[in-house]
Amino acid sequence: MKTPQPEQEDQFPELQGIGPSQLHSEEEGSHLIRPHKPLNPITASKSHQELHKELQMTHKRLDRGKTELQRALEKRKWEQRMKASRDQQEANKNTSPLHQELLKRQQRLENLEREEKSKQEEPEFLQVKERLRRTTVMDAGEKQV
Repeated sequence: MKTPQPEQEDQFPELQGIGPSQLHSEEEGSHLIRPHKPLNPITASKSHQELHKELQMTHKRLDRGKTELQRALEKRKWEQRMKASRDQQEANKNTSPLHQELLKRQQRLENLEREEKSKQEEPEFLQVKERLRRTTVMDAGEKQV
């Protein structure tokens, strides 16, 4: 049967092989420099640390259950929504009175062009009849004045 080890040895594994007489001598010689484990230049480098952090973050992302394709699609949808909202904001900013008048004029010109095209598609005798009506209305208006 093994005897349970004291708690002091469990807390300080480096002191396991040291007896009580050696502890007193170490306390007295604490002014001595203890050797440290040399640093690994690869793991100590900044690029290695950044890469390690990135790998940890991607691992956490993959744990959530989304594949890289799903994340790329979500990112694309998000960018499209942001672009649409920016475009809408720009459109709202451009609603100055001048801009509104220009839009009205453009719509009016488009309507006139549509009417002209529809008139050109009408038979010629209807166009002549319409012109005669206009001239008779104008002549009657001039006579009344």
